[in-house]
Amino acid sequence: MLGNHSGATEFYLLGFPGSKEQRHVPFATFFFLYSVTLMGNAVIITMVCVDRRLQSPVYFFLGHLSTLEILITSVIVPVMLWGLLLPGMQTISLAACVAQLFLYLAVGTTEFALLGAMAVDRYVAVCNPLRSPPPLAGGKPSRLAPPTSPLS
Repeated sequence: MLGNHSGATEFYLLGFPGSKEQRHVPFATFFFLYSVTLMGNAVIITMVCVDRRLQSPVYFFLGHLSTLEILITSVIVPVMLWGLLLPGMQTISLAACVAQLFLYLAVGTTEFALLGAMAVDRYVAVCNPLRSPPPLAGGKPSRLAPPTSPLS
């Protein structure tokens, strides 16, 4: 049984319509927003690590969430910026596309797991403050964080 078999080895990203000269405006806009995202999350991570008053479980999880936010934006945005900056380089190989999809889904799933851990932490803190010891006793939320990140 012979059939029509064809395989794609690379994809062409069409991007934004318009002339090549007009691509600098979206590039500058997205680069600015990407930079603000990176700097804002880096400030949160730095403050959580440096300030001793922020060593509670809430801020521990917030630092991890900021790390995951940096990762998830760094998976997609640089490729988009590369395509905007160099209009002739708007191709991506199948392997790179699969790797980018895998990383995006893996980091996104990890972010959802972290949000679930944060919800459990808040539930225990609000609903059972004295009846049971919190799962984050000792300021080390080590039982809820390992599935979410290698940073714990």
